[in-house]
Amino acid sequence: MKDQIIEFLSKNVLGKELRTEEIRYILEDGKMEGNYSDEMFFSDIEATANGLKFNLTTITKEKIYLLDINGLYTEIKKDFTGTSVFAYEISRRKSTGEFTGYMRLISSTVPDHTMEAVASGVYDIKISENELSWKEIQLLYRDMPTNTENYRPVAFDAQVRLFLENGKLNFEYIPVYSNYDNKTMEKTISRDHYPSYISKEN
Repeated sequence: MKDQIIEFLSKNVLGKELRTEEIRYILEDGKMEGNYSDEMFFSDIEATANGLKFNLTTITKEKIYLLDINGLYTEIKKDFTGTSVFAYEISRRKSTGEFTGYMRLISSTVPDHTMEAVASGVYDIKISENELSWKEIQLLYRDMPTNTENYRPVAFDAQVRLFLENGKLNFEYIPVYSNYDNKTMEKTISRDHYPSYISKEN
């Protein structure tokens, strides 16, 4: 599988620029709205003794606005606009034969970002001729701004896939957004819902 993943990334993914068209999402029971779009590309693929590693760079435009009772913007609550680099490292486990690993932020220009010291486990990796997919489960929690002065702990798990459609590369990210209890370490699915993100080759 290691060689298959490296071949898929090298042949179909590296050097391709992907774009996510603007997505809007509602938070805090309709008190906030987020606007998101990005450009992304994968780079720096490297074989390791038992697996591989690569980087994902995102050039993101994302702002979260406070809304009034009429659903109109009143002010920007948080600006996540900037460039971020995420490192993926995957290795084969001799005990099970499965490939698992992690993803974490290694650098960002986003002011006061909320991903510092946050990592996600990568597992259930599958590869075929036209598709590479995996799942991510976030370790502990990250901060999410609210419509007040406070933040609250949340977690993002996800299903992710890179796939070819009509000869073009697509990146699909389906988030599972949960509230996180930092005392019990339990996740509960949030009433807020993030949409699926689809990035397409230009």
